[in-house]
Amino acid sequence: MLILEPISKRRIWGTERLHDYSGNKNIDKIGSIYTVSAIEEISSRIMNGEYIGQDLYHLVKQNPELFGLKKGEPYPLIVSMTGAGENLSIQVHPTDDYVRKNGISTIGKSESWYFLEGPEDGWIYAGSKMTDKSAIKEKIQEGKYEEVVDKLPVKQLDYVFIPAGTLHALTKGSLVYEIQQSTDITYRFYDYDRVDNDGKKRELHLEHALGTLLPSQEAVKSTLVKDEWKVEKPYQILLTHLIDEYENKEAIAQAITVISGSLVVENETIDKGKSVLILPNEKITVQQSAEVIIATPKIYWRE
Repeated sequence: MLILEPISKRRIWGTERLHDYSGNKNIDKIGSIYTVSAIEEISSRIMNGEYIGQDLYHLVKQNPELFGLKKGEPYPLIVSMTGAGENLSIQVHPTDDYVRKNGISTIGKSESWYFLEGPEDGWIYAGSKMTDKSAIKEKIQEGKYEEVVDKLPVKQLDYVFIPAGTLHALTKGSLVYEIQQSTDITYRFYDYDRVDNDGKKRELHLEHALGTLLPSQEAVKSTLVKDEWKVEKPYQILLTHLIDEYENKEAIAQAITVISGSLVVENETIDKGKSVLILPNEKITVQQSAEVIIATPKIYWRE
């Protein structure tokens, strides 16, 4: 079992509410707490055991078999707690086809949100009202984003899957458990003319965004049924109350994230918002139960 140290990132649209999820209290506007991340730019530090002090990116690179991976394969998931004090930029993540064609990566980035708190206005941006890319580009350049991006009604405890290539944005008030593929690339369509700390408008990526956009594709809203796996192409997740013992029977490391209460496992306390990795065939003993989400990557690119 690897206990991971959460990484808090300040964002212009962030919120103090993430302090309740093991966020760094010295950061006022936390946008995301990366609770599992093994990419070079954002890599979780291991807090226990044989590998204490090492970072997850390099450990995976040096010992892929420990995680059920082959040489050169990344740990394919990022898990974060993400909170919106303001609307996020309207954006799209790249598809597998786009990153492979452009030599960026082997996998794109689909993601899912489980709403621990719903958006203030009861909806998020998701999907496109238009299918013609040249018309979309024209509207975005004119700042008429409301004529392009669609809205999806959501509330607390809803689950939304955002396939790669789908236009989307979390809106003010949202606080989510977020799981995504480990290609941390975001192409911004529109950012409401916001400026950074230097007074400059934040960079947009319109050409890349249009290149990977699938305008007819939609986000999929459903519910997480407790103790039933929710299966997507790149991963599957389970909302459950972890008690007694748990064994990872999969051939790849699973990420367990505490979303309510505090978990005590192998005499270690895992507070709300923190995660552990359970290695293949590993069994753990739970001394104090808590509500968690278990995430299992799917190595679909080998097929």
